[in-house]
Amino acid sequence: MKAYQVYFFFLKAIELLQVVLTATDSKVKDSPLFAIVDTIFKISLGLFLGIYFWLFTPKGLDWEDGFIVSIGGFLILTEIEFDPLIELYHSRDTLIEALFKNGQSKSTA
Repeated sequence: MKAYQVYFFFLKAIELLQVVLTATDSKVKDSPLFAIVDTIFKISLGLFLGIYFWLFTPKGLDWEDGFIVSIGGFLILTEIEFDPLIELYHSRDTLIEALFKNGQSKSTA
């Protein structure tokens, strides 16, 4: 498989995971997994729409329409919510510190 095929398979898998989590009524919006999946999806879709329609306007589409779709892609990038990602980053630091303290206390005992 080519690299872009693996990436698109990965995107399909995480979107399927999001659909399953939503269908099972789990607290998806509060999940750090949702924040990661949502960010990856928005970056992928936003960059694809923004760059592709900006550089390669498809046949049958006026350049003005391609430009509008391109702007829409870049606007998707502005919709990324960074607060859950920052909280996830800070919880990562505390988890690493807790693991380090536990490993250090076991080695001294």
